[in-house]
Amino acid sequence: MTPIDPIAQGLATMASAGFEFGGDSDQVAHDVRTMWEQLGRPHGAFEAAAHAIAVLPQRPEVPVADQARRRELERAFGINPVEIELAAAMSARELLEAMARTCGVSG
Repeated sequence: MTPIDPIAQGLATMASAGFEFGGDSDQVAHDVRTMWEQLGRPHGAFEAAAHAIAVLPQRPEVPVADQARRRELERAFGINPVEIELAAAMSARELLEAMARTCGVSG
């Protein structure tokens, strides 16, 4: 399985969103594992999902002069700061890599 596979992208998105919205490692792992099981336990899914984190869509870059306005709009709309998204993505990748090792289905 590759990082651009829809299953890998879906598991990566699910893990990242789980952390972004305040889930802890145990809860996110449970949710991702449940989805993986519902998808038929595809071989290599966690490893591919860990790599998919790097290719998930990111927010467009904003010139420095516009960043204060962007933060203001994000707060007004209840959108997490980009730093929260990045931390969530890093946590998701770490979790998915660990799941690939412990489930014995990497590769």
